[in-house]
Amino acid sequence: MRGSLVYSFRIRAVCCALLAAALLTVCGGKQYSDGDLRSIEAVRSGRVVDVAEVQVKEEKSLAPAVAGGVVGGMLGSYFGLGTGRELFALAGAAVGAHIGYGSDMTYRWYPALQLTIELDGGRMIMVVQGNSEYFVRGDRVRVVGLGDGRAVVQHE
Repeated sequence: MRGSLVYSFRIRAVCCALLAAALLTVCGGKQYSDGDLRSIEAVRSGRVVDVAEVQVKEEKSLAPAVAGGVVGGMLGSYFGLGTGRELFALAGAAVGAHIGYGSDMTYRWYPALQLTIELDGGRMIMVVQGNSEYFVRGDRVRVVGLGDGRAVVQHE
């Protein structure tokens, strides 16, 4: 009996650690790796040629699936004895993850801006970003490259 309590505690500890790791990954801001140190992120100047309001579909989060798997695994571990308990825990985790993933089936839409920018030198680019800043045609802006093909537009 004592061995099953220790095993049950280990399952719960691992599930909680996985949930914490997933939440920290989902909630974190811009993160850098060792390879990013001393890297160059280009900053270019230009002017706004066109501004269009667009709708962006939010990417689906894995947090509900992870949480469902943890809860399902914990609930499943209360059933059965010995190997049966392990199987119930695994089955509960699988069912919980499936339910958690399915609970977030609706995609959310949020407003954003599609900015067409003529960079100094004549090159034209287009950037879609959240509308945290208000832009109009003719605004002088800087385009900050994030090193992975993405960019942020800011007023100069």
